[in-house]
Order: sequence, then structure tokens, then C-alpha cells
Amino acid sequence: MAKELEKFKAEAKKLAAGTRKFTTAEGDKLKKRIGISLGNAWEGEDFFRESLAKARENGVKSEKLADFQKDKSFKDGLTTWNKAVDILQGDVDEMKAFCADATAHMAKQQNLLKDIEKDLKKRSKSSASKKDIETLQGELEKEIAAVRKASEYEGKLNAAQKLYAANFQKKVNAILKEKPDSHDKKKDATELPQILVDRNLKKFTNQAGALVKAINAHCSAAIDAAGEDLKAAAPELKAAAAKYKDLKKINDQYQQVKKKFPGAIEDSKDKKKLLETIKKLDNATDAMERKIRGTTVTIKKAAV
Repeated sequence: MAKELEKFKAEAKKLAAGTRKFTTAEGDKLKKRIGISLGNAWEGEDFFRESLAKARENGVKSEKLADFQKDKSFKDGLTTWNKAVDILQGDVDEMKAFCADATAHMAKQQNLLKDIEKDLKKRSKSSASKKDIETLQGELEKEIAAVRKASEYEGKLNAAQKLYAANFQKKVNAILKEKPDSHDKKKDATELPQILVDRNLKKFTNQAGALVKAINAHCSAAIDAAGEDLKAAAPELKAAAAKYKDLKKINDQYQQVKKKFPGAIEDSKDKKKLLETIKKLDNATDAMERKIRGTTVTIKKAAV
């Protein structure tokens, strides 16, 4: 009866390569990518609205797509948005294919499991292969459970992630039919406040945090280098200054939006979070300026 064991092992080995592809880690990666792509598509929509407002300013008074296509600003806005939507749809299609393939693979695993279960039912307790087949059965059950979890990731997508790309043309037509003055308002509201949107707020605060960390590291390295050779500290100070410039640029954007759009912040459900984040960013920028200045003074004193 060892023949059946070898047969089951051979079939399980054939399935193993596919089993390794269908993991929750891969599902998480695809889901995260879809989330990023949807965010980019939303930003593309905002840019399209801005471009539509500019086209109106340029004299386009029609509601027809063909008439707007003659305006370069509008055409650029639509093309940018369309590309972002195509990428989103591609990512969603990849998720669907991943889940469909996982389901198909799981069916093969389940067929093998049924064959193993049938064999075990008729196999005598004294069979020398029984224990090894039961071990294989247990391993296969665990693998099926893992693949099943991977196959369910399409169901974790929300409506916007699933349908945004499919509704693209409808959305274009709806925006074209909106009143022209609403485009002007949206143009004003989307130029700078986009950095207040949660996904962008997170992105820029993460960038700022990384810059603060880098500045501190360069300043520490500059002091260490100055202990052996004062000239050796210069590259580190220069690198710290470059990082500070990037940090200040982010901070300036947020301080500008705070001054220019107080109403947008006041009306936001995340008002407290926004104001706290903008304040922390400003404080961090001031602290890094003092850090670089203090490091420079310390090194200069050491040179005396």
C-alpha cells in the first residue's frame, strides 16, 4: 500500500508550487496597491476638475466632450485621470485573477484531499503507510485553509475600489454637466487643500518624519567626523542642510494652506487632527533649523 502514499506525495508536490503563490501576504500586497491606485485616481479626478475650470477660463462654453478636447489643459487633465483609472482597473483585474486562480487551485487540493480521505476510510489500522498518509492529510488541510484565505481577498475590496474605474465615463459625463461656477469653486478648493486629504497628510508627515530622522543622523555624524578632522564634517552638514530644505518645503506648503484656506480646515471633521499635525510639522521644522545651527556652532567652537 506504500504505492498510494507515493502517489499522494507526488500529487501534493505538483500542487506545492501553486500553493506558495496564493498567500495572504500576496493578497495584502495587491490590496494595498489597489488602495494607492484609487488614491491616485481620486487625485486625477481633482486635477481633471481643475483642468475643466481652466478650459472654461480659456473660453470653452460647451458641455460636449469633443469641444473640450480641443483645449490643451482639459485634454491633459482627462489624459492624466484616465491613465490613473486604467492603472486602478489593471490592479483590480489582477486581484480578481489572483482570487480566481486561488479558487481553482484550491479545487485541485480538495480533490486530492477527497482521494486521501477515501483511502484512509478503507485502510486498516495496521497499515504501515496509514500514519504517513494522515500526516499528509493534515498538511494538505492546512494548505487549503491558507489558500482559501487568499482566495477571499477580492471580497475585502470596498465599492469604490471595485467600481470606480468601471464608472469612469459616467463620472466624466456627470462632471461636464455640472454648472460652470461649481468648477471654479472646485478649482480653488483642489489646488492646495489636496494636501489636507488624509492619504496626502499621511504621505507628507511620513516624509517629514524621515527627513527629521535623517537631519539628526547627519548632525550626529558631523560632530563625530569633526572630532578627527573638522573638514570631514562639511559633507554631513551639507547633507543635513539639503534635507532641511526639503522639510521646510513641506512645512511651507502646510503653513500656506492653513493661512489660505482656514474655512476648509474649520469645516473638516478632522479639524483637530489637521491643526495638531500642521503645528507639529512647524515645530519639527524649527527644531531642525536649531539643530543644524547648533551643530555648526559646536563644530566651529571646536576649531578654535
